[in-house]
Amino acid sequence: MNITLSAPPQTVQIVRQWAEEAHTSLNQYIRDVLVEKARAIQEERKRKADDFVRFFQTHSVRMPRGWQFDREEANAR
Repeated sequence: MNITLSAPPQTVQIVRQWAEEAHTSLNQYIRDVLVEKARAIQEERKRKADDFVRFFQTHSVRMPRGWQFDREEANAR
């Protein structure tokens, strides 16, 4: 996928120069940053989902026998 980014010229020049010294390109550096950010987001989402499941596995709620959800009662103020 192609995207267009906007950044201050001085910032682009600094990073482009760094990328050149690191034997890569500005485009490759940006791709690497995006891939790493996407990985971090996925890991965080998985951690939160695992925490959610673990919470409900360790915190059981006992409902009285025959109890049924009552929308009116739940919304009573």
